[in-house]
Amino acid sequence: MDIKDLKCFAAVYEERSINRAAGKLFITSQGLGKVIHKLEEELDITLFERSKKGVAPTQGAAFLYEKTREILRLAQETEQGIRQIKRKDQTLRLACARGVLNALSFSLVSGFIAACPHLYVEWAEYSNREVKEKVEEQEADLGIVVGKTPSIHMDEEKIASRSIRLIVYEGHPLYRRETVSAKELMGERIVILNEQFQVFHTFRELCKQYGFEPNVAAKTVDSSFLFQLCQGKVGIGVVIDFSTAHFRMEGVRIVELEEKVSWDIYRICRKSCRNFENIRAFDSYLIENGWL
Repeated sequence: MDIKDLKCFAAVYEERSINRAAGKLFITSQGLGKVIHKLEEELDITLFERSKKGVAPTQGAAFLYEKTREILRLAQETEQGIRQIKRKDQTLRLACARGVLNALSFSLVSGFIAACPHLYVEWAEYSNREVKEKVEEQEADLGIVVGKTPSIHMDEEKIASRSIRLIVYEGHPLYRRETVSAKELMGERIVILNEQFQVFHTFRELCKQYGFEPNVAAKTVDSSFLFQLCQGKVGIGVVIDFSTAHFRMEGVRIVELEEKVSWDIYRICRKSCRNFENIRAFDSYLIENGWL
Protein backbone atom coordinates (compact mmCIF):
# COMPACT_ATOMS: atom_id res chain seq x y z
CA MET A 1 0.00 0.00 0.00
CA ASP A 2 1.48 3.35 -1.07
CA ILE A 3 0.33 6.95 -1.58
CA LYS A 4 -0.76 6.31 -5.17
CA ASP A 5 -2.88 3.35 -4.06
CA LEU A 6 -4.53 5.46 -1.38
CA LYS A 7 -5.28 8.26 -3.86
CA CYS A 8 -6.94 5.68 -6.13
CA PHE A 9 -8.96 4.30 -3.23
CA ALA A 10 -10.06 7.79 -2.14
CA ALA A 11 -11.23 8.62 -5.66
CA VAL A 12 -13.37 5.45 -5.86
CA TYR A 13 -14.79 6.12 -2.39
CA GLU A 14 -15.73 9.70 -3.30
CA GLU A 15 -17.13 8.90 -6.76
CA ARG A 16 -18.88 5.64 -5.75
CA SER A 17 -17.88 4.40 -9.20
CA ILE A 18 -14.71 2.82 -10.57
CA ASN A 19 -15.40 4.20 -14.06
CA ARG A 20 -15.90 7.79 -12.87
CA ALA A 21 -12.91 7.58 -10.55
CA ALA A 22 -10.75 6.20 -13.37
CA GLY A 23 -11.71 9.15 -15.55
CA LYS A 24 -10.85 11.54 -12.73
CA LEU A 25 -7.45 9.86 -12.30
CA PHE A 26 -6.80 9.52 -16.05
CA ILE A 27 -6.24 5.76 -15.84
CA THR A 28 -8.18 2.78 -17.16
CA SER A 29 -11.04 1.24 -15.21
CA GLN A 30 -9.29 -2.13 -15.41
CA GLY A 31 -6.10 -0.70 -13.92
CA LEU A 32 -8.00 1.03 -11.14
CA GLY A 33 -9.94 -2.14 -10.40
CA LYS A 34 -6.66 -4.01 -9.98
CA VAL A 35 -5.42 -1.40 -7.49
CA ILE A 36 -8.57 -1.76 -5.39
CA HIS A 37 -8.38 -5.56 -5.56
CA LYS A 38 -4.73 -5.43 -4.46
CA LEU A 39 -5.64 -3.22 -1.49
CA GLU A 40 -8.42 -5.59 -0.46
CA GLU A 41 -6.06 -8.56 -0.61
CA GLU A 42 -3.36 -6.70 1.31
CA LEU A 43 -5.76 -5.61 4.06
CA ASP A 44 -7.76 -8.84 3.92
CA ILE A 45 -11.04 -6.93 3.83
CA THR A 46 -13.77 -6.09 1.32
CA LEU A 47 -13.73 -2.35 0.68
CA PHE A 48 -16.57 -2.06 -1.83
CA GLU A 49 -19.70 -4.00 -2.65
CA ARG A 50 -20.04 -4.12 -6.44
CA SER A 51 -23.32 -3.69 -8.32
CA LYS A 52 -24.58 -2.53 -11.73
CA LYS A 53 -25.11 0.95 -10.26
CA GLY A 54 -21.51 1.26 -9.09
CA VAL A 55 -19.79 0.44 -5.82
CA ALA A 56 -20.92 0.91 -2.23
CA PRO A 57 -18.24 1.38 0.45
CA THR A 58 -18.20 -1.00 3.38
CA GLN A 59 -17.61 -0.05 7.01
CA GLY A 60 -13.95 -0.94 6.49
CA ALA A 61 -13.78 1.43 3.53
CA ALA A 62 -15.25 4.26 5.61
CA PHE A 63 -12.59 3.73 8.28
CA LEU A 64 -9.80 3.53 5.68
CA TYR A 65 -11.05 6.69 3.93
CA GLU A 66 -10.91 8.69 7.17
CA LYS A 67 -7.30 7.59 7.73
CA THR A 68 -6.44 8.08 4.05
CA ARG A 69 -7.43 11.74 4.17
CA GLU A 70 -5.07 12.27 7.12
CA ILE A 71 -2.24 10.42 5.36
CA LEU A 72 -2.65 12.32 2.09
CA ARG A 73 -2.80 15.65 3.92
CA LEU A 74 0.36 14.82 5.86
CA ALA A 75 2.10 13.71 2.66
CA GLN A 76 1.16 16.99 0.98
CA GLU A 77 2.44 18.99 3.96
CA THR A 78 5.69 17.04 3.88
CA GLU A 79 6.21 17.61 0.15
CA GLN A 80 5.52 21.32 0.50
CA GLY A 81 7.83 21.61 3.50
CA ILE A 82 10.68 19.88 1.66
CA ARG A 83 10.23 22.21 -1.32
CA GLN A 84 10.42 25.19 1.01
CA ILE A 85 13.53 23.86 2.72
CA LYS A 86 15.23 23.32 -0.61
CA ARG A 87 14.11 26.84 -1.62
CA LYS A 88 12.97 25.49 -4.96
CA ASP A 89 9.40 26.61 -4.47
CA GLN A 90 9.42 30.40 -4.77
CA THR A 91 5.66 30.63 -5.24
CA LEU A 92 2.95 31.97 -2.95
CA ARG A 93 -0.54 30.71 -3.77
CA LEU A 94 -2.98 33.30 -2.43
CA ALA A 95 -6.75 32.72 -2.41
CA CYS A 96 -9.05 35.67 -1.66
CA ALA A 97 -12.74 35.68 -0.81
CA ARG A 98 -14.73 37.72 -3.32
CA GLY A 99 -14.98 41.34 -2.23
CA VAL A 100 -12.17 41.40 0.34
CA LEU A 101 -9.65 43.08 -1.96
CA ASN A 102 -12.16 45.86 -2.55
CA ALA A 103 -12.44 46.22 1.21
CA LEU A 104 -8.70 46.16 1.82
CA SER A 105 -7.40 47.74 -1.40
CA PHE A 106 -5.66 45.75 -4.11
CA SER A 107 -2.42 47.31 -2.89
CA LEU A 108 -2.37 44.50 -0.32
CA VAL A 109 -1.45 42.16 -3.18
CA SER A 110 0.28 44.52 -5.60
CA GLY A 111 2.42 46.03 -2.85
CA PHE A 112 3.51 42.60 -1.65
CA ILE A 113 4.41 41.55 -5.21
CA ALA A 114 6.55 44.69 -5.58
CA ALA A 115 8.17 44.20 -2.16
CA CYS A 116 9.05 40.53 -2.79
CA PRO A 117 10.16 40.22 -6.42
CA HIS A 118 11.85 36.88 -5.63
CA LEU A 119 8.41 35.33 -5.07
CA TYR A 120 5.99 34.46 -7.83
CA VAL A 121 2.51 35.23 -6.50
CA GLU A 122 -0.47 33.31 -7.83
CA TRP A 123 -3.75 34.82 -6.64
CA ALA A 124 -7.39 34.24 -7.44
CA GLU A 125 -10.83 34.97 -6.01
CA TYR A 126 -13.29 32.34 -4.82
CA SER A 127 -16.29 32.15 -2.53
CA ASN A 128 -15.46 32.50 1.16
CA ARG A 129 -16.15 28.80 1.74
CA GLU A 130 -13.96 27.75 -1.20
CA VAL A 131 -11.01 29.80 0.07
CA LYS A 132 -11.16 28.11 3.47
CA GLU A 133 -11.38 24.70 1.81
CA LYS A 134 -8.45 25.39 -0.49
CA VAL A 135 -6.22 26.44 2.41
CA GLU A 136 -7.41 23.47 4.49
CA GLU A 137 -6.63 21.07 1.62
CA GLN A 138 -3.35 22.92 0.85
CA GLU A 139 -4.43 23.92 -2.62
CA ALA A 140 -3.55 27.46 -1.49
CA ASP A 141 -0.80 28.60 0.87
CA LEU A 142 -2.68 31.60 2.26
CA GLY A 143 -6.25 32.80 2.30
CA ILE A 144 -7.92 36.16 2.88
CA VAL A 145 -11.41 35.42 4.19
CA VAL A 146 -14.37 36.87 6.04
CA GLY A 147 -15.11 35.46 9.48
CA LYS A 148 -13.32 33.04 11.76
CA THR A 149 -12.41 29.54 10.55
CA PRO A 150 -13.42 26.76 12.96
CA SER A 151 -10.54 24.38 12.27
CA ILE A 152 -7.86 23.09 14.63
CA HIS A 153 -5.46 23.07 11.68
CA MET A 154 -5.81 26.78 10.89
CA ASP A 155 -3.75 29.78 11.97
CA GLU A 156 -5.67 33.05 11.56
CA GLU A 157 -4.95 36.73 12.09
CA LYS A 158 -7.56 39.49 11.90
CA ILE A 159 -6.39 42.21 9.51
CA ALA A 160 -9.46 44.44 9.06
CA SER A 161 -13.09 44.96 10.02
CA ARG A 162 -15.95 46.52 8.07
CA SER A 163 -19.63 47.19 8.81
CA ILE A 164 -22.78 46.09 7.04
CA ARG A 165 -25.03 48.99 6.09
CA LEU A 166 -28.27 49.61 4.22
CA ILE A 167 -28.93 51.67 1.09
CA VAL A 168 -32.45 53.09 1.28
CA TYR A 169 -34.06 54.88 -1.66
CA GLU A 170 -35.86 58.22 -1.41
CA GLY A 171 -39.56 57.84 -0.70
CA HIS A 172 -39.21 54.67 1.33
CA PRO A 173 -40.60 54.92 4.91
CA LEU A 174 -37.12 54.16 6.28
CA TYR A 175 -35.35 56.76 4.14
CA ARG A 176 -35.08 59.42 6.86
CA ARG A 177 -34.07 57.04 9.61
CA GLU A 178 -30.54 57.16 11.04
CA THR A 179 -30.60 53.53 12.16
CA VAL A 180 -32.77 50.50 11.39
CA SER A 181 -32.93 47.15 13.15
CA ALA A 182 -32.78 44.02 11.03
CA LYS A 183 -36.09 42.89 12.53
CA GLU A 184 -37.76 45.88 10.82
CA LEU A 185 -36.70 44.44 7.44
CA MET A 186 -39.09 41.49 7.64
CA GLY A 187 -41.01 41.46 4.36
CA GLU A 188 -38.95 44.28 2.87
CA ARG A 189 -37.58 43.70 -0.64
CA ILE A 190 -33.81 43.24 -0.32
CA VAL A 191 -31.06 43.75 -2.91
CA ILE A 192 -27.79 42.06 -2.04
CA LEU A 193 -24.65 40.43 -3.45
CA ASN A 194 -25.23 36.74 -4.12
CA GLU A 195 -24.22 33.58 -2.26
CA GLN A 196 -20.64 33.80 -3.51
CA PHE A 197 -20.16 36.72 -1.11
CA GLN A 198 -20.05 36.34 2.66
CA VAL A 199 -22.26 39.40 3.20
CA PHE A 200 -25.21 37.36 1.85
CA HIS A 201 -24.75 34.64 4.46
CA THR A 202 -24.01 37.07 7.29
CA PHE A 203 -27.16 39.10 6.61
CA ARG A 204 -29.28 35.96 6.20
CA GLU A 205 -28.10 34.64 9.57
CA LEU A 206 -28.90 38.00 11.20
CA CYS A 207 -32.47 37.84 9.87
CA LYS A 208 -32.88 34.25 11.01
CA GLN A 209 -32.06 35.39 14.55
CA TYR A 210 -35.32 37.34 14.38
CA GLY A 211 -37.19 34.34 12.99
CA PHE A 212 -37.50 35.18 9.29
CA GLU A 213 -35.83 34.67 5.93
CA PRO A 214 -34.95 37.88 4.05
CA ASN A 215 -37.18 38.66 1.08
CA VAL A 216 -34.45 38.86 -1.56
CA ALA A 217 -35.75 40.73 -4.59
CA ALA A 218 -32.43 40.68 -6.48
CA LYS A 219 -28.96 39.17 -6.15
CA THR A 220 -25.90 40.25 -8.10
CA VAL A 221 -22.11 39.94 -8.24
CA ASP A 222 -21.62 43.64 -9.06
CA SER A 223 -21.76 46.30 -6.34
CA SER A 224 -22.32 49.09 -8.86
CA PHE A 225 -25.30 47.25 -10.35
CA LEU A 226 -26.64 46.68 -6.85
CA PHE A 227 -26.42 50.44 -6.31
CA GLN A 228 -28.36 51.06 -9.54
CA LEU A 229 -31.06 48.62 -8.43
CA CYS A 230 -31.44 50.59 -5.20
CA GLN A 231 -31.70 53.84 -7.13
CA GLY A 232 -34.36 52.17 -9.27
CA LYS A 233 -36.30 51.38 -6.09
CA VAL A 234 -36.10 47.62 -6.59
CA GLY A 235 -35.41 47.21 -2.90
CA ILE A 236 -33.28 48.13 0.10
CA GLY A 237 -29.61 47.38 -0.52
CA VAL A 238 -27.42 45.47 1.93
CA VAL A 239 -23.78 46.42 1.46
CA ILE A 240 -20.39 46.65 3.14
CA ASP A 241 -19.41 50.20 4.14
CA PHE A 242 -16.42 50.41 1.78
CA SER A 243 -18.49 49.57 -1.31
CA THR A 244 -20.35 52.92 -1.33
CA ALA A 245 -17.26 55.14 -1.24
CA HIS A 246 -17.20 55.85 -4.99
CA PHE A 247 -20.95 56.10 -5.63
CA ARG A 248 -22.87 59.35 -6.09
CA MET A 249 -25.61 59.11 -3.50
CA GLU A 250 -28.40 60.52 -5.65
CA GLY A 251 -31.87 59.40 -4.65
CA VAL A 252 -30.53 57.06 -1.97
CA ARG A 253 -28.82 57.33 1.40
CA ILE A 254 -26.88 55.12 3.79
CA VAL A 255 -28.72 53.96 6.91
CA GLU A 256 -26.86 52.23 9.72
CA LEU A 257 -27.91 48.82 11.05
CA GLU A 258 -28.63 48.96 14.77
CA GLU A 259 -27.07 45.52 15.23
CA LYS A 260 -23.63 46.84 14.18
CA VAL A 261 -22.77 43.62 12.37
CA SER A 262 -19.07 43.48 11.58
CA TRP A 263 -17.48 41.98 8.48
CA ASP A 264 -14.16 40.79 9.92
CA ILE A 265 -11.36 39.90 7.51
CA TYR A 266 -8.70 37.33 8.40
CA ARG A 267 -5.42 36.07 6.98
CA ILE A 268 -5.44 32.29 7.28
CA CYS A 269 -2.93 29.51 6.70
CA ARG A 270 -2.39 26.02 8.03
CA LYS A 271 -0.56 25.95 11.37
CA SER A 272 1.90 23.43 9.99
CA CYS A 273 2.87 25.89 7.23
CA ARG A 274 3.09 29.00 9.43
CA ASN A 275 6.90 29.17 9.34
CA PHE A 276 7.34 28.53 5.62
CA GLU A 277 9.42 31.27 4.04
CA ASN A 278 6.76 32.52 1.62
CA ILE A 279 4.14 32.81 4.39
CA ARG A 280 6.56 34.52 6.76
CA ALA A 281 7.35 37.01 3.99
CA PHE A 282 3.65 37.83 3.56
CA ASP A 283 3.10 38.23 7.30
CA SER A 284 6.17 40.49 7.56
CA TYR A 285 4.72 42.64 4.80
CA LEU A 286 1.37 42.87 6.65
CA ILE A 287 3.15 43.92 9.86
CA GLU A 288 5.36 46.50 8.14
CA ASN A 289 2.32 48.07 6.45
CA GLY A 290 0.09 48.12 9.54
CA TRP A 291 -2.28 45.33 8.58
CA LEU A 292 -1.22 43.16 11.54
